[in-house]
Amino acid sequence: MNKSIIIQICCILALTLAVGIFFNLANPNRIQFIGNEEIVDFSKSDSLMNALKKQDSIQRAADSVKTNSLNREDSLRLVNEKRLQDSILAKNKSDSLKNIQDSLKTADQKKQDSIKNSQQVQEITKPVDIKIDFAKALFDKKYRFLDARDVSDYSAGHIQGAMNIPFHEIEKYKDRFNDLPKDQVYVTYCSSACDVSIDMAYYMAKLGFKKVYIFHGGWDEWKNAGYPAN
Repeated sequence: MNKSIIIQICCILALTLAVGIFFNLANPNRIQFIGNEEIVDFSKSDSLMNALKKQDSIQRAADSVKTNSLNREDSLRLVNEKRLQDSILAKNKSDSLKNIQDSLKTADQKKQDSIKNSQQVQEITKPVDIKIDFAKALFDKKYRFLDARDVSDYSAGHIQGAMNIPFHEIEKYKDRFNDLPKDQVYVTYCSSACDVSIDMAYYMAKLGFKKVYIFHGGWDEWKNAGYPAN
C-alpha cells in the first residue's frame, strides 16, 4: 500500500475522532468515557436493619412472655383443678362425717328417748283412792275435778266446776289433757255404779300426771251429801 494513502487514512481517523470528542463534550447527554466513582449511602439501610433487629428482639420477647403466660395459665389451671378436686374430696369427706355424726346422734337420741320412756314408765305414780270427806276438802281447795261419765250424764248433773272428759270416747277428747298441767292435783269421778273414773285416773298416770285421786263415791254420793253441784 502507498505510504501517502496510509497517512491520509490516519489523518481522516484522527479528524473524525477529534470531531466526535468535541461533539460529545458539547452534548449534555454525552457519554462518559471515564466512569465516576458513585458514593453509596448505606446509613438508611443500617437504620432499617437496626429497626428490624429491634422488631425481632421485641417479637422474641413477646413470644417468651406469651409462652411464660401460657405455662403459668397451665400451672394455675392444674393448681385450680387440684384445689377443686381437693375441695370435692373434702366436701365428700365432710358430708360422710356429717352423715355418720347424724346417724350417731339419731341413734343416741333414740337411746335417750328409750331411756326416758323407760324412766317414765317406772316413774308412774299410782292414783290414790279417796272418800267423800277428803274429796270435799280437795274441792274446797279448788282443785280440778274430772267427770269421766258420758256427756248426757254430765249434762243431767255434775259436781260444780267439774270438767267432762267422757272416758268411753277418750280418743275424741284426749286433746283436753294437753291443757292440763301435770304437776297439779286432779280428782276423777263417775257414778257409784261405774268404774270409768278408775280407768281415767290410770290413763292420766300413764300420761305423766302424778297427783291423781279417785273419788269412788262419785256423783251419786256427792249429790246425796248436798255438796255444790251444777
